Amino acid sequence: MQQRLARAAELSELVLGIIILVHCVISTVGIVCSLNVTKLFYNTAYLQYQLSSARLIITGLELITMIASYSIDSVVDVMLLAVSRQMIVEHTAPLENLLTVLSVGLLFLIRKYPYISKIDKRYPAKSVKKENEPSEK
Repeated sequence: MQQRLARAAELSELVLGIIILVHCVISTVGIVCSLNVTKLFYNTAYLQYQLSSARLIITGLELITMIASYSIDSVVDVMLLAVSRQMIVEHTAPLENLLTVLSVGLLFLIRKYPYISKIDKRYPAKSVKKENEPSEK
């Protein structure tokens, strides 16, 4: 029963990933087809709107990567990229900028220190070769 449930969850993730991918492709085609180059250079609000739409598409693609990779590290990476892109594209208040910078810093700290690949049981820990260690031939 547990194997069937796990398989059903994997299939649901696959279907969700395909739906997100199709939506991202359709949205990308829509952005390219509706792009007004003249308006892009002279209207900053239009540029902001196009950048925001592109950010959402990229975040969707990163979500697909996170669903497919099954690792804690990919979750932190997606969160890190989503938060940093939000700050770059959107015009936010100084307090929101401070919270975003603190969030990015916290995510970097989580990625650097408490994350232990042994906890992520889906993939074995990667061995890091020391510089002084002789290579095996």
